[in-house]
Amino acid sequence: MKMHNFENPLYSVYSTIYCSGSVYVNDVPVVDWFGEETAGEGGYAGDNLINHVLLESGKYKVVGKMFPRKGKDYITEEEVMMIDFFCAEADPDKWKDSRHKFHPRIESPWDGLSEGVEHKYFEIMTEIEVDLPFVLDGWQNSVDLTKMDEQDLFKEVVSYYRQVLSVLEIKDAPKFLELSMEKMKLQEQAFYFSEERKKGFKNGISELFGQNLEVEPFDEKELKLEIMGNGKLVRLLKKNGTQPLQFKSPDKAKQSNIELEVKLHMRSKNHGLTII
Repeated sequence: MKMHNFENPLYSVYSTIYCSGSVYVNDVPVVDWFGEETAGEGGYAGDNLINHVLLESGKYKVVGKMFPRKGKDYITEEEVMMIDFFCAEADPDKWKDSRHKFHPRIESPWDGLSEGVEHKYFEIMTEIEVDLPFVLDGWQNSVDLTKMDEQDLFKEVVSYYRQVLSVLEIKDAPKFLELSMEKMKLQEQAFYFSEERKKGFKNGISELFGQNLEVEPFDEKELKLEIMGNGKLVRLLKKNGTQPLQFKSPDKAKQSNIELEVKLHMRSKNHGLTII
């Protein structure tokens, strides 16, 4: 039974995070808020599309993971997380008028976590149901990476990241787009990209690489492995929760580093790791 009359529905989560934290949909992170930006009293608020991690119609778990701010050992009673759920027609002319909440908000306790209790981690969770006009060729049937030796997997993932790093260092935009082809095709379907939008995405990558920004040092001793997507996806993170592949900011007073998230999967062991 259809839950809406949209021809091309766009699902999103609007997250408000006043701590460090992540939002996971279908066991895949769609928001990461860690590092220097979490210090102080500021926070994150933003709307993130999620069609590309849903893959097809069905029910999916959404989890908000709260961690202490940078420099803090515990989540204080003042820190909160809220997640709202929206659906809209993808047509730009209809998006604004059609956008509506399709699921109740979830949030941490309205008056903060218990005073005097030392929370190092707190979680909020719900299950959403979506109705999509496609089944994406994502990572549903890829290799279960939890069955691989973790040290061997770590070495393979680091090796792939180094391959991407070398592309970033020489500012080879066409090669980066080639490595990202699977991801691009999936997102083009998920977000109903027109030919103009496809060209705009590619032009955006070319413009980013054309800025000739320095790349942050890549030190595998600072990295940890994260398996997600119910065992089908993997990525590396710095131990502070930020991405290991970053372009240095041209002006840190005006903007932070540009982080490039890379998620990998393995369609078969013979196929090897690829970006998705």
